[in-house]
Amino acid sequence: MTWQQEIDEAVYLERERANAAERRADEAKRRADEAKRRADEAKRRADEAESRADRYEKILREHGLL
Repeated sequence: MTWQQEIDEAVYLERERANAAERRADEAKRRADEAKRRADEAKRRADEAESRADRYEKILREHGLL
C-alpha cells in the first residue's frame, strides 16, 4: 500500500466515524424531541383533568353538595 492509499484510507475511516457520530447525535435529538412531545401531551391532559375537576367542584358547590 502506498502512502497515498494509507492517507486515503485514514481519511475515509475518519469520515465514517464522523458520519456515525452525526447519526448518533441526530438520533439522540429525535428521541429528545419525541420525549418532549410526550411530556407536553401529558401536561395538556393533566391540565384538562384539573380543569374538569374545578368545573365539577364549582357545580357541586353551587348545588350545595360540598
